[in-house]
Amino acid sequence: MQKVITWGGRAALLVVLAVCLAGALDPHYNARKWAPPADATMHVIYGYLLTVLTILSLPRTKPWLIGGFYLALGAGLEITQIFGVVSGTFQFKDLVSNVAGVAAVLVPMALAKRKAR
Repeated sequence: MQKVITWGGRAALLVVLAVCLAGALDPHYNARKWAPPADATMHVIYGYLLTVLTILSLPRTKPWLIGGFYLALGAGLEITQIFGVVSGTFQFKDLVSNVAGVAAVLVPMALAKRKAR
């Protein structure tokens, strides 16, 4: 499994390097074209910050439980928007952004723990 993670990381690194290089060398590169919407960015940031700060505040609670709680909370809030219970409109990109924010905390923690073994 470690080899899969290592090679997956290398493949992702090559993709990111290629995109960065293409953007750096393209004289007509349009950064706004690739920028995520402000609302999606906000969901990623809030998911990240809430997860990190809760893990720091509750050191005896497993990080996976905290992450699961915030994923369930985010999904619940999005679903209640369908029925008009919570203001706003349901957007799938908000769910994906919530997952990205929580994953940005938990994935590096899991990889570090795995490497420490």
